[in-house]
Amino acid sequence: MIPLQRAADLAAALFKARGEDLLGFLRRRLRSDADARDIAQETYLRFIRLADPRRIDNAEAYLFRIAANLLYEHRMRQRTTLTGADEMLSAQLMTEQTPLDLAVSAEVARRLRSVVEDLPSTQRAIVILHIRDGLTYGDIAGRIGVSESMVKKHAYTAFAFCRKRLRDLKLEHTEAP
Repeated sequence: MIPLQRAADLAAALFKARGEDLLGFLRRRLRSDADARDIAQETYLRFIRLADPRRIDNAEAYLFRIAANLLYEHRMRQRTTLTGADEMLSAQLMTEQTPLDLAVSAEVARRLRSVVEDLPSTQRAIVILHIRDGLTYGDIAGRIGVSESMVKKHAYTAFAFCRKRLRDLKLEHTEAP
């Protein structure tokens, strides 16, 4: 061990004696020379912050342990950043609609509107209030003046009708030449 009292003096001596070795250690593990230099600098800064460097038995080993820990932290940050970037890209790709997607969506919306228009007025109102406006069955019951159980019955009947009609329309569309 180098017989120096202060952490800054010890870090300066270690930099002089082992600076290139530490940098080589980091370069072999990283793809970027700039990242290796940044981590080496942070290693010395953390070493300097030691409260009592005399408590360290092997200052060189301790310095390399700090560097290895920083290297681990760096890799974890990169993984998190890449994962976040992957998620952002996936979300962006999922939300971007191609002209085909827009045409299909418009066709589905047209068919759905047509099916909903064929519902009896009470059922049509319940479907619209529930789907478009997001009202609960209890809220709809209060708004149109019937019991909640009656709203549920109308909704069940309306949704069953819509599913059947949409299936029928889909079959008609696929059977057409």
